[in-house]
Amino acid sequence: MREYSDRVTYVEDNSELAYRDGNYEFNRSVVRVSAVRKFSNGQWFITSCQGCNADVLMKFIELLPKSDKDLELLDTELYVGSVSLGKSINEPTELLRVASEVCKELRNSNVVRCEFILNVREYSKVIERDVGEAREKKVLAEFIVGVVSKGLRYGYGGVHNVLIATPENVNTALVDKLIRNAYRKSLISCRSKSLNPVEIGRQTLILKPEVTAALIHEISHLLEATSPNKLLLGSKICSTNVDIYDNPHEITSPTIRLFDDEGVPTSKRSLVENCVVVDYHHNRLTAKEFGSKAGSAYGLYHPPIPFHTTLVMKEGDWRDDEIVSDSKKGFIVDGVVMAETEGSYIRIVPEYAVYVERGEPKDYVRVNSVKIPLKSLTTLSAISRSKNLRVSYEKNYVVAEVAPTVRLEGYIE
Repeated sequence: MREYSDRVTYVEDNSELAYRDGNYEFNRSVVRVSAVRKFSNGQWFITSCQGCNADVLMKFIELLPKSDKDLELLDTELYVGSVSLGKSINEPTELLRVASEVCKELRNSNVVRCEFILNVREYSKVIERDVGEAREKKVLAEFIVGVVSKGLRYGYGGVHNVLIATPENVNTALVDKLIRNAYRKSLISCRSKSLNPVEIGRQTLILKPEVTAALIHEISHLLEATSPNKLLLGSKICSTNVDIYDNPHEITSPTIRLFDDEGVPTSKRSLVENCVVVDYHHNRLTAKEFGSKAGSAYGLYHPPIPFHTTLVMKEGDWRDDEIVSDSKKGFIVDGVVMAETEGSYIRIVPEYAVYVERGEPKDYVRVNSVKIPLKSLTTLSAISRSKNLRVSYEKNYVVAEVAPTVRLEGYIE
């Protein structure tokens, strides 16, 4: 398809409620953005405007030099219909009241700082084109909790969670649970010991689900069809039976979506089968180039980029405790502060680690980071049967990963 055009209307009502050390905040913003998008002569022309006319802007950029590239969009089915996910939260200030009570209770022990933030994001997105409209409404509730405790040293614990909001799942019990979980993490941080210098270097690493999720998130970047560093189709990246796929219809994930930002229906996409790379994330442009399917696009106001919605790593057959007891020596790595790809390895800064000796967890330890070379994926030797969901951001888009506990070789520092 050499010519395509549509119009986008995006409306977002964002409310932020916060409790920070005895202080209350309630901030709200409402935005309405219109956009015009055209694909012609092998390139995108996109304008967007808040409180003005995007068509006027389009007249200016259409005067710019045209591309001489012979590129086409995949001629594919476009989603037509309406979907609504989530409901408005009743009495959000009641959640703030409970947060303040739990924080005050914890401050009577050894907590020196306690913060609770609730972002309620209600948005609607409409993509209009000749074949009909694609409409999506969604209500997301994002929780950010931070607790600082004082023991022999100061320790920090943080929790981040995002849900499709309903009155049933966004409640006071959840608020209480999240704050106490952050408090538990802060206590672990307080009593974590310094890493013994002799342990720095290559080690057996047992990555808990949140850390495995961060690992496959970074691998996902190497599966973007637009990435100059993408893994080769047909290449084998590990030695055991590993399957990784994107499931935009994962019902446990807040990222669930029936159509992407190009208005293409979403569907499950297998990326790695039995350790072999079989496909990439695609938009309509790359899907045409590689002979694949579209449906992974993000971006209303810039040329669509492909990435995952909910990336899933298939579970194995190990119990979590079996993985630990089967390990003579190493580290359990849990929690994620940050993760990034640096050259040929993936670097993860964890919240904490646990030293394992003769199959038994010993002391909590503080580590600066763990580094996992891509070639170390061939050392993967155990995958748990249980999985957990992690929600994160990628270029301001909410994405998610579902991953198990895994064991492999890496470097600790």
